[in-house]
Amino acid sequence: MQSAISLPTAKQGLHSNIRTTALRFRAGQMIFDEGQSATRWYEVVRGTVRTCRFHLDGHRHLTGFFFDGDVFGADHGNYGTSAEAVTDVTVRCYRVGDISQTSDSGPELDGALSFLFRAMSSAQRYLFIMGHRTAPERLAAFLLCLYQQGGDEPNLQLPMSRNDIADFLGLTIHTVSRTFSDLTRRGFIEVDGRNSVIVTDHAGLCNLAGEFQDNFPNDGHGDIHPAADLCLGDRPAA
Repeated sequence: MQSAISLPTAKQGLHSNIRTTALRFRAGQMIFDEGQSATRWYEVVRGTVRTCRFHLDGHRHLTGFFFDGDVFGADHGNYGTSAEAVTDVTVRCYRVGDISQTSDSGPELDGALSFLFRAMSSAQRYLFIMGHRTAPERLAAFLLCLYQQGGDEPNLQLPMSRNDIADFLGLTIHTVSRTFSDLTRRGFIEVDGRNSVIVTDHAGLCNLAGEFQDNFPNDGHGDIHPAADLCLGDRPAA
């Protein structure tokens, strides 16, 4: 199954005319809490952020990780999750009104649309991961997302803990540890300490996750369905 992942190739902030504030958070520090009024959106400049929800019994459901260039907190009304710094992080903070009220054409609108598309891209990434059923499939999909996020570098940094990964993938920490060992045994990866993995068989990971290997960054010149011309308004002359 081909995924809908489409990560941004240019990781840069919005147009300078849209007001931003740079904020820094220490590892473990809360950025915003679930239920708070969603008056700010955020862009990761440096570091790693996680979002999560807490059930009434105290169980944590981790909903996503966000890296350099990712956008989070794009909620309507109130935040549906809490956001915490996994590492020391720097983020850009945008007021919702400054983005949503950008209606004129030009660089500011382009920047606002880029911001929204990146928020959608992050959401699609995790829909792709959670669409897998088995533990090896989910972990493979998770590692492939990190692989693409890192620009196809085989050395993947894992700033999050194994417990974070387990909470996010809906697995136990024992299952995650066992699955890392299984992927290593099958020659897909090499584990280089607690916070680093080397992808040794990218094609094998893609096959395990049900992902086309060439679906990851391409030249953008592939054929599209002929009917798309009609959607785009490129109708043939009468």
